[in-house]
Amino acid sequence: MKYIYNLAFKMSISATIALILANILNVQFSTVAAVIAILSIQDTKKKALIVGRNRIYACIIAIFLSFLTYKFLGQSPITFALFLLIFIPLTSRFNISEGMVPAVVLSTHLFVANEITSYWITNELLIMIIGVGIASIANLFMPSLHKQFEEDKAYIEKNYRLILSKMSKSLLTYAVDRDEKIIINNLEKRLNESIDRAYKIANNNLLKSDSYYVDYMNMRKNQFDIIKKLRSHFEKFYMSFDQTHMISKFTKNVADQIKDTNDCRDLLEELENIKKDCKRMALPKTREEFENRAQLLQFLNDMEDLLRIKRNFILTYNLDNNKK
Repeated sequence: MKYIYNLAFKMSISATIALILANILNVQFSTVAAVIAILSIQDTKKKALIVGRNRIYACIIAIFLSFLTYKFLGQSPITFALFLLIFIPLTSRFNISEGMVPAVVLSTHLFVANEITSYWITNELLIMIIGVGIASIANLFMPSLHKQFEEDKAYIEKNYRLILSKMSKSLLTYAVDRDEKIIINNLEKRLNESIDRAYKIANNNLLKSDSYYVDYMNMRKNQFDIIKKLRSHFEKFYMSFDQTHMISKFTKNVADQIKDTNDCRDLLEELENIKKDCKRMALPKTREEFENRAQLLQFLNDMEDLLRIKRNFILTYNLDNNKK
């Protein structure tokens, strides 16, 4: 059953069925229907719907324009060039460029016909309908990516916890683990793949618009950018203060609470209390101490951005649920 979701399998089956059906209906140039079916196979339902619609529009315009051009100006290379000069800009103007090549092929059939009659116009329409129609049916069979999405979420949250836990230790030791760069690189690659899968899930839902999957992954990607900023601060840390221990403990607390349902409200309140405590502490006595404490404060501000990104995401979807 899994083969039905494979693009190559769907292309081959769609082309074969389109060719058989075209032959049964005695359609001339029946192989073109098979080619159109192959070109119309897409990786999401919404994309397939848009591409199929655009190919139908483009083919109808091409057939109508070909009839006018060849009927009244004759069938010559010059009239074919004139047809292209008019048709190609039209596909760009109406944003239906996906249908340009198949439509031009249909036009060539009319170009070589001895006489453009209703038979040939019907023939070209049947080629288009069979090719796009068979592909549209095949495009209804799309794999469910929800399980992979949940696996992506678990992987991302696990590695966010791991990285922040390492940061918590690094604040006190000034040492960065050797494997941390590998973890971050692998995580960035998985994030990009996860965003792509999230878009596919959203675009496979024809009945309603659901941006949760895309919004969630974009939220995690924004957090990842903040994590890289947090890591950059460690190049300038070389002194330890009471604030360092407070922020290290808080960072570990954030790491432990990385999960889908956490709204970050308690963590943000804890962060504000840490800021107030830092203000009550003695001022730095040396330039070096001032610079390091300023860097710690910036680290804390970036941590706040990390939490607010998640907080805003949760609030947005709570509001959506209330509307429902």
